Amino acid sequence: MSTFIQKGGFTDLVATTRVRLARNVRGYTYRGLGLGEYREIADKVWSALQTAPAIASDFAMTEVRAGSQEAAALVEKHLISPDLARKGGFLIASSDGGAAIMIGEEDHIRLQVLGSGLCPKECMETARRLAGLLEGQLQMDYDEKLGYLTACPSNLGTGLRASVMLHLPVLAANSGLSQMMSWAGRQGFTVRGAYGEGSKATGAFFQLSNQITLGLSEDAIIDRLIDAATGVIEAEKKAREQLRTRDEIGLSDQVCRAAGILRTARRIDTAEALECLSYVLIGLQMGYLRGVPSQDIMAAEQAVRPVLLGGTAGERDVKRATFLRAVTENLEVLD
Repeated sequence: MSTFIQKGGFTDLVATTRVRLARNVRGYTYRGLGLGEYREIADKVWSALQTAPAIASDFAMTEVRAGSQEAAALVEKHLISPDLARKGGFLIASSDGGAAIMIGEEDHIRLQVLGSGLCPKECMETARRLAGLLEGQLQMDYDEKLGYLTACPSNLGTGLRASVMLHLPVLAANSGLSQMMSWAGRQGFTVRGAYGEGSKATGAFFQLSNQITLGLSEDAIIDRLIDAATGVIEAEKKAREQLRTRDEIGLSDQVCRAAGILRTARRIDTAEALECLSYVLIGLQMGYLRGVPSQDIMAAEQAVRPVLLGGTAGERDVKRATFLRAVTENLEVLD
């Protein structure tokens, strides 16, 4: 079985890396396509994947029904965008969720590769291979001067959006976040919520992504992203150390309280769970806690979302608490 999820470093501060390529199939308009036309495109993409038997069996195609609970769950798993969940379309995804192809979003095709930690080069390499497979079978709209043609001019050129999901609780709690956002903007990057454009940050997770696709190569965009992400990571680390110097007792108290809640709670809502998980991540990174890998806490942050848990609000709160007790069972507080 193929494994598409890549792995990188800085896992205490970087949850995931995503590389996404926008493509449009020649012969179809960019706006106003119906479900039948998107199905045609999805079938062509599916047929293209079948020409590579080594990976084809690892993919499955499903219809995304507009506004459905299933679509909302796919958003929470970061497999589709909120826009595709609203509009409906098709998803072709690998069994491990590391590679996904959305059909019916703003562009005909949005191909994405997801990795854990900071690994944009590895994700880009996998995305290139998949895009090359599709382009070997399908004619994409391409201009010698402008590059790949897209529905939105901001995606012209490479059609590449590369992003990293960063855990920035201390910067987010003070003026450092606005300064960081301004700095990122000057570097050609934007900072958004965990689910991209128009979304709010939850659990102090923010998405850093490139704004410029035209006039830069894919490799140049990836290199710039790594530099920008490293700069933001260093700013968060510095802010944490400043907080430790200013009020270590207060910081360790918040970390230990959060750990205690997660290890003992019988009922917990989403907001409190995300806040506690955020403090536990701080505690693991700064040496106040041990016993649970940061990656497990990162994964729990996604797993406690309402749609993924299912049931009524009260049932979800109980399920969430039970799940988090299991995740944090081996969490230890260090003196």
